[in-house]
Amino acid sequence: MKIISKVTKQSLLFMLACVLLASCKQSEFYDKSMVLGDETPGEGVSVSPPTGSNSGSDNTTPKDPGQTTTTPPVVTTPPVVTTPPVVTTPPVVTTPPVVTTPPVVTTPPVVTVPSVILNERREIFTQNKSRNGDVDILWVIDNSGSMADNQDALARNFNNFIGPFLDRKIDFKMGITTTDGTINYNGRMVGDANKLTSAAAIANKNLFINNFENWVRVGTMGSGVEQGLKTASSFLDRYSSSFLRSDAYLIIVVLSDENDQSERKVSDYIARFQSTKANKGMVKAYSIVTQALPKNAVWETVGTRYNEVSDATGGVKAEITDDYSTLLKNMGTTIVNLIDKFALAETPYDNQIQVFVDSNEVKSGWVYDSISRAVKFNSDAIPNEGSKIEIRYKVKASVLGAI
Repeated sequence: MKIISKVTKQSLLFMLACVLLASCKQSEFYDKSMVLGDETPGEGVSVSPPTGSNSGSDNTTPKDPGQTTTTPPVVTTPPVVTTPPVVTTPPVVTTPPVVTTPPVVTTPPVVTVPSVILNERREIFTQNKSRNGDVDILWVIDNSGSMADNQDALARNFNNFIGPFLDRKIDFKMGITTTDGTINYNGRMVGDANKLTSAAAIANKNLFINNFENWVRVGTMGSGVEQGLKTASSFLDRYSSSFLRSDAYLIIVVLSDENDQSERKVSDYIARFQSTKANKGMVKAYSIVTQALPKNAVWETVGTRYNEVSDATGGVKAEITDDYSTLLKNMGTTIVNLIDKFALAETPYDNQIQVFVDSNEVKSGWVYDSISRAVKFNSDAIPNEGSKIEIRYKVKASVLGAI
């Protein structure tokens, strides 16, 4: 027991000596560090002198009175600094506006169109009082299936038409054709024109009238494609040399309940008719055609093309359904009244004309008939036989800039 106790005491003393020795060395280390200014006794570690007390009193190692003791600074681990990425401000991209090239706008020049362009016209006639006047009349009768009643009405009232001619002793000649433009009938004469003259009427009036009434009833078996303008032109081609007289009026009378269906333009047929006369004013077209469709119309059509020829030649238009007694009498009188007139080829602008007799202007003693487009001298102002009568007027140009 004594041996164990002795060993134990020695071990305890040895251990205490070691503790004291360690404490002295550690205190010395801290004192030296402070004197030398070494703030970091270990890398990245803040070291404080150890404190300890077994009895609850302050065991802080006393400081050297000759040394100034400073509290070491608190060393904080600096934050990890990461280099920020280089931020480059992108350029401001602005979408350029869409530039559209504006159209070139040119101000059109102001074009002033004259209201009316006029052309000068002069027509010269020779006074011939010894002649009663000549008239050549071509009847163009529709021979389609619907025309029986109209042909009959014309035949029965023919006396009313021819009466003024016989009363005035007009020298006339008449021919008849149909509206059938097929190859076998196109422009062919119906009857005998030599038996439809003023001479034939004087020789035997009744026979003359009977012949006309029979031949003007041309039948209803003709083509349903009425071509009155074509057949009239073809008639003139066939019989001009024997039928037409150069110093006579040419009167074309059409009787039809349907419009013309000829192939060519109306102006072509007008030119053909007027080519037969030196003075275009001596050609007149008279249209007895449908002017307005009846409520119960079946086959009828307005005769616009025939009317156009009448308007262009200063002729007359009549309704095919009118009373034929009055219609034919008025038409016959109108034609007869042409005999002592000087008919113009065209329509004077604003009905303004100048009349000269043997180069001297005559401002009175005459009248202008706008319907027949002719000048008529009063009975007390008729020019002398053989006088030269000149009529001057202006017409509207048909084409802009025409001369």
